[in-house]
Amino acid sequence: SIVIIGIYSILRVLISDFFFSEFYSLRKMPLSNLIFTSFFLDFLFIGMAVFLNFAENWFITQQLQQRIEKEKLESELKMLRQQLNPHFLFNTLNNIHTLVYKKSDKASDAILKLSGLMRYMLYESEDEVVPLSKEVDYLVNFVELQRLRLSYPDTVSFKVSGETEGKSIAPLLLLPFVENAFKYAPGTIDSFINIGIKIFDEAIVFTCINKYRTDISKLENGGIGLKNVRKRLKLQYPDCHLLSINKTDNTFEVNLTLFNKIAKDEYKMYSS
Repeated sequence: SIVIIGIYSILRVLISDFFFSEFYSLRKMPLSNLIFTSFFLDFLFIGMAVFLNFAENWFITQQLQQRIEKEKLESELKMLRQQLNPHFLFNTLNNIHTLVYKKSDKASDAILKLSGLMRYMLYESEDEVVPLSKEVDYLVNFVELQRLRLSYPDTVSFKVSGETEGKSIAPLLLLPFVENAFKYAPGTIDSFINIGIKIFDEAIVFTCINKYRTDISKLENGGIGLKNVRKRLKLQYPDCHLLSINKTDNTFEVNLTLFNKIAKDEYKMYSS
């Protein structure tokens, strides 16, 4: 490209000087200086055009990559909606069968909770955001059904404080944290799973602390589904979330804060 620009500049100066020498006011300069000046200006303008072209292509590529990543996450979320964890479903149905066999009054309530979970996952979580009250109800039902399979259900606590009215959240965003807590918890009498949701005007704070089995040779930083959650947070809550995951010898702790737009701007000003 530099060679072509150089040849073009030389030919342009020579041709202009040959045909328009009497009007070529810059001819007072040495021909070599004139060629160099022409080459510099041509290189500058063509370089700017090339730079703008590269910048435009880069911007388009970035938009395309973000769209592909978002579509991939949406397809993964759709798959999540369309299937329940088979082990969870199998265990829940077995527990419900036991309750029916014992003629327990809890059987019908468990069936209603399972039906509500399936309905929410398949039909009510199609939008980008859902009312926070529905997401909380879903998690409450999920936790209650998980309690059925535990030998010590009292080791699980789920507390919600604050007003859910008028608040919204991305659907099934908190589920992987709760799923992992039940998956890795030992289920013994000294086990514990503490789940909490605090709702403020400017933010939603979610915490999940659980004891995990020490016989697990490799515990991923957050377990299953956490990579998906991180991507969703990056796309759906850019610059307005704080996620911390801490693992000690036998305790796993997740803290997630979702800011609204006003709190997001205030947090960015404070952090800067």
